[in-house]
This record gives sequence, structure tokens and C-alpha cells, in this order.
Amino acid sequence: MHQRNRTLLRRRRVPQPRNSLAATRPSASLSPRGASLIEVLLVVAITGILISMSVPSFHRSIEQTHADIAAANLRAVWAAERLYWLEYRSYTADLSVLESLGLLDPTIVSVTLRYVYAIPSAGSSTFRATATRTGSSRWSGQFTIGEDGVLSGAVRATGEPNIVPGFQ
Repeated sequence: MHQRNRTLLRRRRVPQPRNSLAATRPSASLSPRGASLIEVLLVVAITGILISMSVPSFHRSIEQTHADIAAANLRAVWAAERLYWLEYRSYTADLSVLESLGLLDPTIVSVTLRYVYAIPSAGSSTFRATATRTGSSRWSGQFTIGEDGVLSGAVRATGEPNIVPGFQ
């Protein structure tokens, strides 16, 4: 009988309570299922700080791109003036004349939001074309090109380094 009691003791299991905290709690080795509110707020705050630090650099890059486009348009005006001079031995002060002859893209002649192009002086041996920054309360300035093809000028904003066309 002694042997029989041992067998019964071995087979008998201790019942686990059904609503036990231990039964519903994940083990320590499993990863958590979500993030706490503090963790989410911390990530959002860090992301906001990084974005606010990059915005001025982004705006400056956009302004640099527009300056480069203005410089390219002035070079197109210079090339059109050179072709006009070869035909008429004089430069013209009218952008619409260069457009009507097919020497200049019509989008340069039309009014744009950022730069206005003009030829303030032209003669038989010299001309000067300008691109003036408009449409901004922050940025202002002008680029100039002459018959020699040299581009000069800058766009300025308070507290910012000058923007000149070309790679910097």
C-alpha cells in the first residue's frame, strides 16, 4: 500500500486558478506590446526639434536654387543678345524683340513671381541685363550680366549670408 500512495501522489496535479495574474501576464522574456505615452511624446518632441533646426537651411537652399535659375536665365539673355548683335550689329533693350525672333524663351519675358528680368541699357557695343528679386519680404537683391558675360550681384536677407549664383 505504501507503493500505491506514492503513485497517486505523483499523478495528482495541483490545479491552477483560472483568473490568476500569473496566467495573463506575459513573461519577462517577451518584448512589450506598445510604447507608453511618455515615449511617444519624447519621440515627437525630438522630431520637432530636428525639423525646426533644418527649416532655415531648407529655405536657404530653395532661395539658392531660385538664384541659380535667375543666373541661367540671364545667361540665356546674354546668348540671345550676342546672336542679335551678330545679325544687327547692335544690342536691343527690349526682351520681347528677342522673344519674337525666337532667340529667348517666352517664360523669361513674362512676369515671374521671384525675379523680373529687364535690359536697362543697350547700345551698339554694350548692354546690361538684370534679374531683380521680387515677391519676398525677406530676400532682396539683383543679378547683372553685361556684354562680356560676367555675372555679378547678390541676394540678401537680414542675418543670412549673401546668395550668389553657382555652387557654394
